[in-house]
Amino acid sequence: SEEGDGTLFSNTKRVREAISLMNGVDETKLAVVVRRLARAVGDKGGSAAAFSEEEVEQLQSHLGLSAAELSTVLEACSYILEKTAYDLVKPADLSEQLQTSGMLPPQARAIAGVWEAEAKGVLGKLRNASLGGTPRLQATEWQL
Repeated sequence: SEEGDGTLFSNTKRVREAISLMNGVDETKLAVVVRRLARAVGDKGGSAAAFSEEEVEQLQSHLGLSAAELSTVLEACSYILEKTAYDLVKPADLSEQLQTSGMLPPQARAIAGVWEAEAKGVLGKLRNASLGGTPRLQATEWQL
């Protein structure tokens, strides 16, 4: 977001394009996709590992999106989840921020609903995720 403009998500061309695509997706289907992505946040491979190649093809068909459009939607949903987790955004605030960014209310509520249900798990995984640094010592025990 721009410095001090109070919005969570940058109003870039790519974000506007992604929101426009998400607005065209049925909110129930969007919620299923976002839930899968939420459960993949913090996993090795991240959002790319959330769906198999076969599932991606099925999603394209079910959502009526091209491969590039689906990729944009998946990347944007992952970005929304990660940004929301990083900023510890409440579900109601997330819905409001998405609508401020141009998302239709049903889609915004669907994503916020998934965040409400999955936030604890996402935050727990991110808290425990390694950033690739040196492993840290958890505990020591001495015996004589």
